[in-house]
Amino acid sequence: MKKKILLTTAVAAIIGATLLTSTQVFAQTTASTQSPMSSLVQKIADKFGLKKDDVQAVFDQSRQEMQAQRETLYEAELSTLVTNGKVTEAQKQLIIAKHKELVTNRQLNKNAEQKSLADWAKQNGIDAQYLRFGRHGRGFEMNGDRTGQPVSSSATTPGQ
Repeated sequence: MKKKILLTTAVAAIIGATLLTSTQVFAQTTASTQSPMSSLVQKIADKFGLKKDDVQAVFDQSRQEMQAQRETLYEAELSTLVTNGKVTEAQKQLIIAKHKELVTNRQLNKNAEQKSLADWAKQNGIDAQYLRFGRHGRGFEMNGDRTGQPVSSSATTPGQ
């Protein structure tokens, strides 16, 4: 019986971790941070003579639709586990609730970490463009600038 519980927990954890990892990139909201696709949105708007806000709305809608599809797929996978007797319906609901909690917490933590890093850089007179702590060495995209130009000219110099 203990083996079955451990196996069930392990399977649920693996599925949850897989989904959380795959949704991490898409879990960002544009309400409190600038979209990572901002430069692409601007390029498309410029190229086709469109309003940037209209192009951004299409990107945002697509992101929400993809997220909803991933959530539906995840819940279907959990339902299959219930059908196969790997987890109970109650465990499925617990997994879904925990997943939603983790996604929310991840976004809150990311926003706090970005602000903390920006504040640290400013206090130490370091231009944020030189910080490369994010995924694939791309940094946190503090102000959405990846052009190689200074992100902010308001950073203090060391010793000030």
